[in-house]
Amino acid sequence: MFEFGPIVRTLWRNKTGAILIIIQTALTLGIVANATFVVEQRRQIIERPTGIDDQHLFALQLAPLSETNFSYQDVQRDLHEIRQLPGVIDASFGNTAPLSNSGSSSDLNNEEDPQKPLSAIADLFSTDSHGLNTLGLTLLSGRFIDDSEITASSTLEDGADSIKAVVLSRSLADKLFGKDVDPTGKLLNGLPVVGVVTSAMVSYVKPGYVDGVAFIPRFATNYPPNYVIRCQPQQCQQLMVKVPELLEKLDPNRIVRNVRSMAENKYDSYRRDRSMVVMMTATIILVSAVTGLGIVGLTLLWVNQRRRQIGIRRALGATQLAIIRYFLLENVVITGIGIAVGVIISLVINQLMVQHYSMTALPVSYLLNGMGAVWLLGILAALVPAWRTMRISPALATRNI
Repeated sequence: MFEFGPIVRTLWRNKTGAILIIIQTALTLGIVANATFVVEQRRQIIERPTGIDDQHLFALQLAPLSETNFSYQDVQRDLHEIRQLPGVIDASFGNTAPLSNSGSSSDLNNEEDPQKPLSAIADLFSTDSHGLNTLGLTLLSGRFIDDSEITASSTLEDGADSIKAVVLSRSLADKLFGKDVDPTGKLLNGLPVVGVVTSAMVSYVKPGYVDGVAFIPRFATNYPPNYVIRCQPQQCQQLMVKVPELLEKLDPNRIVRNVRSMAENKYDSYRRDRSMVVMMTATIILVSAVTGLGIVGLTLLWVNQRRRQIGIRRALGATQLAIIRYFLLENVVITGIGIAVGVIISLVINQLMVQHYSMTALPVSYLLNGMGAVWLLGILAALVPAWRTMRISPALATRNI
């Protein structure tokens, strides 16, 4: 600590350079801590399990060559033939392709307790009795949809009063009835709940967009149906060719389109999150590089300005290690001040993100890790200039005295 006084006096005489490094360090900490937090949040969103067998699923949609309604009997025929193909585990219809971030959603209300009615936004996924096995879900209680309960209506909105049953995902049941409560046999919006399946994301992957899935036995006759096919391992690519060929043979007066695997749908649905991760990672690297180069440049400048001082110290007996330690300690002091300012900047940036972008508060761990990373960056950036000071010859540095 005997060098602290000379360091402070030296920095006071070179305020401009020290202030520049302090500003760079503070901004780097503010940006790196918050950007790292954003990257980790997005990464966790992207890696969330869907709850369905998305690695062995693909979907397709039928489109008529002319304006016409779709027959549920034709859909049953198609699905029966698809299930006979080698490599197909099961197949069902849906009102949308899974993991496509599109579909039908609605508010559901549990009004059994008038003092405390519960409501939730549900992903309404229309399917048949094969939907459970096709999606790879597990039945937790009750039963799944029975084909005899399926109602054919002109649109997804019509015929709501004729729905005979509803099956809830566990997450939606928790939201509407309470944690781990079995809602089987109870009414929801006047609909009898007949079963509960494992929690899953089906139509939507956006976090917080829906609270869970409600499976309903309904078929919209004037809306292009989606077929969801579950394959045995390594069979999906072949079946993505064979199934459209089969459907064209069964009825050539229609178009098979949007043949996509659920892995593709999932990738596209998380495109914005993935772009955010790339952008934030690039920002972290760029800001860190600029700060590191700035510290290297300014420290080199100080070394050149103090060559005589260094030479005199070396001539008076200062060791090479002492010279290196001096410059590293000087850098630690500067970056320490910058980090202190950066903590305030980090909290201000995070508060703005919380207010305007619905972000969560920055955990202390990210701030502490950011402080350590920036401090280490400062020390590493100062190593090269400090190493150069060790090689300055006392005779060369003092020859003009």
